[in-house]
Amino acid sequence: MTSKKLDKNYKLRDLRCYASRNALMGNQYEYRRVFEASEVNYLYAELSFFNKLFDEEDWACDCVLKAYRIKNNEKIELCSIDIHREVRKEENIVYVREGWGTPEYGAFWKRGDYLWEAFIDGEPVASQKIYIEEGGKVTPGNNPYFDIESLRFFNGPYSLDDLAGGKRRYLTQFASDKTQYIWTELTLRNKQTRSWYCEIFFNYFDDAGQLKGSVSDLLYVAPGTTTFYSLAGWGNNTPGSWLPDNYRVEIVFMSELVAVAPLRVHETVEVEGEPEVFFPAENKPYIAGGTAAEASMDEKSLKELLQELNEMIGLEPVKKRLNDFIHYLKFLRLRQAQGFEENTHISLHSAFLGNPGTGKTTVAKMLGKIYHKMGLLSKGTVHEVSRADLVGKFIGQTAPQTQEAINKARGGILFIDEAYALARKGDEGGQDFGKEAIEILIKEMSDGPGDLAIIMAGYPEEMQHMLQSNPGMKSRINLIYYFPDYTPQELMEILELKARKKGVVFAPEAKEYIYKQLVELYRNRDRTFGNARLVTSLVEEAKLNMGLRIMQQANAKELSKEALETILLEDVKAIFGKQHAKKPDIPIDEELLHDAMQQLNALIGMENVKNEIHELVKLVRFYRESGRDVLNRFSMHMVFTGNPGTGKTTVARIIAQVYKALGILERGHLVECDRQSLVAAYVGQTAIKTKQKIDEAIGGVLFIDEAYALTSKSEQDFGKEAVEVLLKQMEDRRSEFVVIVAGYPDNMHEFLHANPGLLSRFDMTIHFDDYKVDELYDIALSMFEQEGLHLDLAAQQQLRSYLEHLYRTRNKYFGNARSVRKVVQQAVRHQHLRMASLPKEVRTPEVLETVTIEDLRDLMSSSNDKEEGLGFRLSGGGA
Repeated sequence: MTSKKLDKNYKLRDLRCYASRNALMGNQYEYRRVFEASEVNYLYAELSFFNKLFDEEDWACDCVLKAYRIKNNEKIELCSIDIHREVRKEENIVYVREGWGTPEYGAFWKRGDYLWEAFIDGEPVASQKIYIEEGGKVTPGNNPYFDIESLRFFNGPYSLDDLAGGKRRYLTQFASDKTQYIWTELTLRNKQTRSWYCEIFFNYFDDAGQLKGSVSDLLYVAPGTTTFYSLAGWGNNTPGSWLPDNYRVEIVFMSELVAVAPLRVHETVEVEGEPEVFFPAENKPYIAGGTAAEASMDEKSLKELLQELNEMIGLEPVKKRLNDFIHYLKFLRLRQAQGFEENTHISLHSAFLGNPGTGKTTVAKMLGKIYHKMGLLSKGTVHEVSRADLVGKFIGQTAPQTQEAINKARGGILFIDEAYALARKGDEGGQDFGKEAIEILIKEMSDGPGDLAIIMAGYPEEMQHMLQSNPGMKSRINLIYYFPDYTPQELMEILELKARKKGVVFAPEAKEYIYKQLVELYRNRDRTFGNARLVTSLVEEAKLNMGLRIMQQANAKELSKEALETILLEDVKAIFGKQHAKKPDIPIDEELLHDAMQQLNALIGMENVKNEIHELVKLVRFYRESGRDVLNRFSMHMVFTGNPGTGKTTVARIIAQVYKALGILERGHLVECDRQSLVAAYVGQTAIKTKQKIDEAIGGVLFIDEAYALTSKSEQDFGKEAVEVLLKQMEDRRSEFVVIVAGYPDNMHEFLHANPGLLSRFDMTIHFDDYKVDELYDIALSMFEQEGLHLDLAAQQQLRSYLEHLYRTRNKYFGNARSVRKVVQQAVRHQHLRMASLPKEVRTPEVLETVTIEDLRDLMSSSNDKEEGLGFRLSGGGA
């Protein structure tokens, strides 16, 4: 085992408590500080700490977890649990979990205050106070602790003492450019007669159901309290962390969802008011993107519903196929009425293939109503789900989750959006849980109780793959509908329809301008083309621009009704004009440029790299001084080739500062990433992940290390999608960020020739040579100097001898400066250990600062072959 002292081997992370053993994602549990006695049999403490010897060596420690009851400010020990923990070097975070109690719920843990304490090798490291209440078990239909009187949102800083004017403006819609923290304020009516502790969790989700943030509020409720308040917020003191989107806040108490409230973030517009709150206890569900009223079925006749379907704009192939199927169903009914035997079990399962915004969800809702009127479905409601709603995170969770979704949809339509995500490409080995969900769905379609239509929707190419992913899938779905992109003419019809609903009209010249823009967008469309969603966004933005224009006029209140409803050409041009925002004229920062070039010149070796960058700076300065467009003269994007440890990342960081100093980049920061940062595990997610990383790099440099890993020879690899997104963004936002790709020379050559667009985007390639022996030696001396050390003559000779051998025997994976750093770190460690073994009076300043040949004892030659046997022995975890 290691001889290190334990306090150098770990760093405390946390001590938390939980009652439910149901494991969550990431080796986590449902941590709380307040528990209801009737729901607790065993109470668990989890001690976690960081392993400082991660990836170095194994070690062990003795931990103790103690539980106390606090009574009259005295600690009464309930248990003391000893745990001997073997820590493996593969463990970055170490968990120690133990519980105490009895199998019977409510028998051991009674109402009161408790304390868990944790010790490592006899030393106290953490404590956590918890509270047990006996107010009654909280269920979806019963909360014996409190009622929610109101739920409101407001914008404010982290410290509400700094809130402007001390007043809270309650909003349902926030402005992204103003929003710091979105605070949730709960007004609660107390239902308990004695004192108790209240712990409420506030979980913020975006429109896709992704958790944005979670925060809890712990309150002491005194006896006799009638009304009390709970408050929590999520965000950042600097506006910009809340992007435009639809969000919701879920309120959780005692592990039960007690309320849900929606909120919206716009780019610039705030809307005052209070949100509509949805209470699961009242069977009033929250419907994402809609209201509870939409859950009720429209009382329309079958004839009216079919007429409404046929009056939909575009979608002619879809409407024809749907009408044909409905007529066929009527034909079967007619034969049955005439005494013919027909199979009464009619399959309604289908697949909707089309790009976003082509009306798939709208048609599904209409189909639900039509099937209901025809007596094929008992309710005709539509239950929308995605992969996240069907697929569990752990083994055994997917089947019950999928079955629960089926049961909820029974009587109507189960609409699975982006269904292709269930069948992961390249997962022929069957390791992905999505295939388990597909098998449950197939079983339901084959021999389920019926009264259900399953509709799977998504991009055409991915849906075709999904339908072929299981032998039984295609045979169960015999109705496939192709939703084409809307034509520019159809989009203009949708535009006018949306405008009427919004109470606005477009001036003739504004309509003409929009049509030209839509034609251009249609010609250049890809599969992310927004279709009707794009048009809806155009109407909303145009109305917003009209409002801003009108309110800037002095006589706004005197304008006619026509003026207040007419969108002009200038309102529309402002929308598309945003895409061509003028780049700010930022002057050259001579001081920053001088500092950056000094950093470059101070680097050891790499003379060819320095020359390339000096020439680049001269060229850019000349173009700027002569008033020429730098960005259109040549591309700023670069390729760095070279072995590891040759300084590629360091130079990339300097180039970011150089570009900032020259006024080319606004921020000049460096965002480092690799394949794992850009490529996702599921179909359709890579584009989103890559776009997020590019957004992070806007105003700076995106540095992609080992970029060649993005271009696999496999057709199923998602890395190609990342490259396509990257190329498009490099062209569309060429003045906003710089891309530097790096890797081994041969691999980078293959990378640049893997896609025709890559060579044209990268004008400059800089090769980083391996460091020469003298340069490696200078780097080593520099590293020792940074540690406040110098080498005596014998140590210098030994170090140089070893570096000469290292250079002679190098291969393409030679670590260069990284290899030198390992040597220096090991020598420094040996020097420190040698100093620790010396008497204090012997440790003179000169001795403390000197590295001797004894400290370089790991740089030894083989007795068999002195010339070829030199090696660097890294010490293991000796016994």
